[in-house]
Amino acid sequence: MITWPELTAAEPRLAELEKAVRLEAASAETDPMWSFSRYWSYTLRPAIRPLVGWHRDTGAHPHLETEEAWHAAISHLIGLLPAGEGLWAS
Repeated sequence: MITWPELTAAEPRLAELEKAVRLEAASAETDPMWSFSRYWSYTLRPAIRPLVGWHRDTGAHPHLETEEAWHAAISHLIGLLPAGEGLWAS
């Protein structure tokens, strides 16, 4: 199983994305209008797709192009967001 530290070592842009997700999570906690669905659909998913999984930009680390890498990345990042709807993301 690939871990978040392994993912960020292979693809440093994931660490930058993690910072952005942490900022979003802090903002979401105080915003009653915040929507996981909107954030996932229009911000997070499009940001992850070129970094891990089937739509990854070709690169030097083939493990990043796997389903395992996709699920490890979204599990970690969604886990940083407020609990709730994120269980349905894929």
